Amino acid sequence: MPTAKLALASFIQDCVDRVLAAGELDACVRRARALGELLWKNDLGQYALPALELALLQRYQHLFKTPAQQEIKATYLHVLSQAYTASGHTRVVEHLIASQALQDSAVLVTEKAPPATWAKLSTPGHPCICMPKSSDRQEKLQTLLNYFSQYKIVVLHIHPYDIDAVIAAGLARQLCGTRIYMYNHADHVFSYGHGMADVVLELSYYGWELSKLRGSHDKCVFAGIPLKLPDATTARPENATGHIASAGSAYKFKPGGDYSFPDFAVRLQARTGRKLMLIGPNLKTNWWWWKPARQMGAQAIFHQRMAYQDYLICMRDASVYVDSFPLTGGTAFPEMAVKGLPSFGILTGAHGYSPADLFKSSSQQALLDDMDDYLRHQQRKGIEQTVILQKIREVHDIEQVARRISQAEMVNAQEKQPPWHNPAPINCDFYEKIWYTRKLFTPPIHNLPDWKLGVLFLKYWIQSRQLSHQA
Repeated sequence: MPTAKLALASFIQDCVDRVLAAGELDACVRRARALGELLWKNDLGQYALPALELALLQRYQHLFKTPAQQEIKATYLHVLSQAYTASGHTRVVEHLIASQALQDSAVLVTEKAPPATWAKLSTPGHPCICMPKSSDRQEKLQTLLNYFSQYKIVVLHIHPYDIDAVIAAGLARQLCGTRIYMYNHADHVFSYGHGMADVVLELSYYGWELSKLRGSHDKCVFAGIPLKLPDATTARPENATGHIASAGSAYKFKPGGDYSFPDFAVRLQARTGRKLMLIGPNLKTNWWWWKPARQMGAQAIFHQRMAYQDYLICMRDASVYVDSFPLTGGTAFPEMAVKGLPSFGILTGAHGYSPADLFKSSSQQALLDDMDDYLRHQQRKGIEQTVILQKIREVHDIEQVARRISQAEMVNAQEKQPPWHNPAPINCDFYEKIWYTRKLFTPPIHNLPDWKLGVLFLKYWIQSRQLSHQA
């Protein structure tokens, strides 16, 4: 039997061969998108395919015309696959284009942008560009190339499967000398774009370490996640009876590997006697909450969705905040910490997105002990809170993030790295290990599946389970 690494390498090569066997541009790109989504949604341990990106560029470059030389419209063009009224990608771009360092920016959306986002993504003199739907792949890529050529630097904020934008970026780089930056939103999973990028803008220690496996480490510059934070942290009155709050997308609480937030929640509630307010889980479909919810009864309150003002009230009345795991809840953790809400979490090995990690504990048991101790004594031992809060502001300040991006190709090796101390080692195969214990895989929902790729994937999925049982 082959080893797990050999089996994965063989599966990936079969998939790449399948994509390149399509021949025609449209069929080839459709299959590449389907493959990209499969690898994005399923953590196999394959994080980039730079050779496929280059092969597609070289094969189809002759189909495209070099755009006529035009006056440069702006320094930066931020490219989104889709814009949403409330979403990380869109909010990041909103913050960046409002900064002084990146004020000479425009925004282009390749697939879909609701009218509510147009004004937010427009800048003085540069209305948001929304690509019209096109059934002709060559026409779409030529249009993207024409747009990209009108800016000095194209910053990709794309979905991991958006190979269209990546090919167009590669063409602009090759034919027009456009610089390509990739803002690595999905830094813990597979994504296209690493091969075509001149600079990969990293968000975390996790992405920084994973770039060594991707083969893109020499391109990496830490940028960070821009957040709108208060200049000062308001002192909160001691809250001896308030609830414990946690928020995040439902899947972030799903048990995986050695981590189970639902089981932890039962232990936490029993030990502290506090009510739990959980924002994100869906009790109708998240079966992993069914038994814990029954055990906690009225002491656990679940909200699948919550209006922002209600969310702020929930956090205002909380005594502490706990980050989701095994997947971090994201920006809510540093945001709550800076607002003065005592914040807790676990250094899982997939951390590193904020200096707020310095508030986290080493294990589930340590987290339980630390939270219980705080709720009893209203003090945190060994935590330099003022220093950590100041570092959070420095790392996430919108202008600081924008400045790092604007100077990405001018800084030295030391200045490229994340600017705070990482309190625990990064475990690059954290998500991979969890995926290989799952009983189900995640099928594509954004792209039409390719049945031959599907067959290859099913064979690999069965084989991977057999290999994991033998290990």
